[in-house]
Amino acid sequence: MNRSIRHVLSLAVASAVITAGTPGVLSPAGAYAATDAGKASPSEDTAHRPRAALPRAFMLANVQTGKCLTIAGGVSTDNNVTALQYNCDTHPSRRWTLTDVTGTGLYQIRNVQTRKCLTIAGGVSTDNNVTALQYNCDNHRSRRWTLTDVTGTGLYQIRNAQTRKCLTIAGGVSTDNNVTALQYNCDTHPSRRWTLRLAG
Repeated sequence: MNRSIRHVLSLAVASAVITAGTPGVLSPAGAYAATDAGKASPSEDTAHRPRAALPRAFMLANVQTGKCLTIAGGVSTDNNVTALQYNCDTHPSRRWTLTDVTGTGLYQIRNVQTRKCLTIAGGVSTDNNVTALQYNCDNHRSRRWTLTDVTGTGLYQIRNAQTRKCLTIAGGVSTDNNVTALQYNCDTHPSRRWTLRLAG
């Protein structure tokens, strides 16, 4: 893990906000990798882990709208429940764990409330405007994402490993609650960018 990311993660524990010093994919050791037992997953490069304990979950806040990613209704554990934006309150459905399942920077993004993983409807289409939703946390590539700090200031594109499209909000501008999350081209519009807020 490079020095700038390590430094940022140490600061994040105190400030409750992740930022980054240089552009690049979030380091595999950089996000909290939670197991079902709630313990950090081991890393081959443990010497470069930040010394401070990392928190368990993040809120994913859209840069354009300021709203947080959640699951419709906030409680259902069914597959195919739509992901959407909502106020960044303290409900556990607004919180997600990031697990690097391969050690190569491919993350499962798991909802704290429902324990289901973020994916794209159908799991294969590269079309724009395909809905994001929750599904079982299996090993299909559509349940995996890369997080890339595109500006070096902690603004992340969240790109689906299967479709190569980026997570965004329908229409890209509305600050209303319950606007659907979906995939779209990974362009420079701020609705394709997210901040990771450390959650308690």
